[in-house]
Amino acid sequence: MLKRVKILTGFLTLSFFVSVYGMYDLITGRKIPLEIKANPNYRLTKEEKLMLEEGDIILRRGEGFVSSVINNLNEADYQISHCAILVKMDSVSWNVIHTVSSELSNIDGVQTERLDRFTGESVENTIVVLRFKADKEKRNAIADRARYYLTRKIGFDNSFDIADTTKFYCTELVYRVFLDVFGYDVFEERHQTNHPNYLTFDVFLDRKKFDIIINHQGDNVLKYLKN
Repeated sequence: MLKRVKILTGFLTLSFFVSVYGMYDLITGRKIPLEIKANPNYRLTKEEKLMLEEGDIILRRGEGFVSSVINNLNEADYQISHCAILVKMDSVSWNVIHTVSSELSNIDGVQTERLDRFTGESVENTIVVLRFKADKEKRNAIADRARYYLTRKIGFDNSFDIADTTKFYCTELVYRVFLDVFGYDVFEERHQTNHPNYLTFDVFLDRKKFDIIINHQGDNVLKYLKN
């Protein structure tokens, strides 16, 4: 409870400063509008959906203040505030498995939704799909493990503590799935940062580990991936 109070207090403090001074991109110094809205008609094309495979990671920027805050904490020049794992819940339709707080969803924690709804809750032109560099059997295992955690009804980790295995925040779900499938910490570079218990989105943009499959953010992401 104390941790949640601290988090809420932090957001309220940040909200005050944002209301007075505005939000600024840490790289460009440009002011970021907070009233960015999702496009409910935003979809992947049929051709793009044919490129997808189970176990791919999909990234997006959502709408609203919290998404703006999360996005502005990124250390690279791209727009991302959320991630999910792509799966097929039947033989035809694409879904995602992700974890969301009850403050933003009717379900607290790990849940599934249709891919079209996921993209429709995204700011247009922010979808990026990445594929871990492993054989297809392992990537299928990523999807299967995500389904396993879906059945466990894991709650959302409001403490954002990757060491807490009872609840997951969004990147923590991916971390835990990968740890189970591969048997080692795929994202150990977080230990070189000042936030070892929080997994930031830039770990998915490591081209030594991930291939970019779909990129709606153009040169922003490609600029970051080129090195």
